[in-house]
Amino acid sequence: MGDKFLHDLRRAPAPEFARRLRASLYETEIASAEHRFGGPATKWAAMAASVALVSVAFTFPAVRAGAQAFLDLFRVVSVRAIAFDAERLDEIGQLDLSGLDLPRIVGENVEVLAESGAPTRVATLEDAAAAAGHRVLTPAWIPAGWELTTIEVAGENAARVTVATEPLRLVLEGLGIDDVSIPANLDGQQATIRVPPVVHLEYTNATTGGQLQLLQARSPEVSFPAGLDLAALAEVGLRILGLERDEAYRFAQSIDWRSTLIVPVPAAGASFTEVDVAGNDGLLIQPRRDFGGLLLWASGDQVFALGGPLPSPELLEVAQTLQ
Repeated sequence: MGDKFLHDLRRAPAPEFARRLRASLYETEIASAEHRFGGPATKWAAMAASVALVSVAFTFPAVRAGAQAFLDLFRVVSVRAIAFDAERLDEIGQLDLSGLDLPRIVGENVEVLAESGAPTRVATLEDAAAAAGHRVLTPAWIPAGWELTTIEVAGENAARVTVATEPLRLVLEGLGIDDVSIPANLDGQQATIRVPPVVHLEYTNATTGGQLQLLQARSPEVSFPAGLDLAALAEVGLRILGLERDEAYRFAQSIDWRSTLIVPVPAAGASFTEVDVAGNDGLLIQPRRDFGGLLLWASGDQVFALGGPLPSPELLEVAQTLQ
């Protein structure tokens, strides 16, 4: 998740915002998932993750930090979902944004501080823990027929983003949204985004060829000025996603934006359920037509994602037994 976000950030702006955005959502991520994850359920999971990244791109530009300001810190403690109409992406794609693409909507200038490069395959869990800088958890129980076949580690990614509020203003204007505003004093300020090393474990079923993915990392960190009204700023992102004014306001006011990762889920393509994962708040996302699902949760200072072609009870049981 974090790796793709930072790689998107550092790309040079290109024309035709609509083409870039829709290609990112419906082609690039899904093709990548077919290669790495296998199976139709994970194709959808990759799309959902990509949609979540677009939401992050829309929300966080309004909470960037001044370099001299006292900083608050965003860390993922819990994960929640919100349903949205995927046709909203078509509306955004049809806007005339004068050549703006996703990186420029996120920020006018991005300075890459650390770049992971391609994931590195390692031989043992101990090697993965040493490379990632944290203990690697594995399930004590997994259904019969599944074996750990791949261990990879992607290094840290970090970037400093300088905010440009004009691109967001153009999006709001193009969508006819005039009941929220972006604080003008945020323009030109900065934030630092750090995504720690990510450990990727792949389990393969020799009989079916199916693949189960377990990703884990320390929580990403985003720094921003203390004292900002994050709920009001997040409301901008929710309105862009298509929520009505009252619904966006209520949802924005109900969330602790310093500790909650919001995952937008296309209502027509998937359903979601908030679940308990070993005493932690988790989110189970299931495609409506495909088999399998994606489970997201945080525990302590780590975040986890587990996805693949297993029934929901088995996905939950695998997650519950991590140790």
